Amino acid sequence: MIETIGYIKKEEQLVSLEHDIIPNTQVIETRGPFPGYHGKDLPGELSASAPEFVFFVTKQKYTTDHIARVTKNIKKYFVNNIDIARAEINIFNTKYPCIRVKNCEDFSKIAELQACYNGEGIKFAKKKKVDTVGLIKIQKHFHMEEIGNGIFKDMDEENTSYLQIPVELKWPQFKSITFKIKNNMEDSNFDAALGLFYREGGLIDFVRIYDESATIERLEDIKTRYMNEISRILLNS
Repeated sequence: MIETIGYIKKEEQLVSLEHDIIPNTQVIETRGPFPGYHGKDLPGELSASAPEFVFFVTKQKYTTDHIARVTKNIKKYFVNNIDIARAEINIFNTKYPCIRVKNCEDFSKIAELQACYNGEGIKFAKKKKVDTVGLIKIQKHFHMEEIGNGIFKDMDEENTSYLQIPVELKWPQFKSITFKIKNNMEDSNFDAALGLFYREGGLIDFVRIYDESATIERLEDIKTRYMNEISRILLNS
């Protein structure tokens, strides 16, 4: 078992939450959190009562330690099994610091949770209308197992794997490579994102794959395709 920290970077459709929030605060939810994968009952799908991924946009950037300490205090009296992470949303090259909330049981709990953070000194940004695609960077604790050479299986999140790559890709490069790979696959039904995690030997860059039917053979095939495309970029640079 490997336990470490890092982040995930992904592009998603974002929209302002218009109800069940503290008035005049900026809360954003995702529409279709795995845009490259088409299936039923995906994590983060919107339902009538339970938003799985929402982002509280904060007035200033708080450190990871500060958010963690505040969250630890809140969990003493806010009795919900929520998953909190520091995040950042990039919309039209403007970065917005956020607190990402996962697994909130009910829309009615959002304003209550906001009030808890307010009471702990966290200030929220004022409301702006959002309905666009944005780039999200979410800090993450990883619990995973290496199941192949440079292939890691997430032990907490079903159908989620990480494929080690040799270099950091810029987001436009990653989008272009992923588009090309999917166009040349018979079964291209998977969602991909970028990220990194820390190991004793240094940083590990990876491609995150969400695929409900991924076998080790399929993951090896996808990894080989990314490696081949990255090699072409390095040769031409």
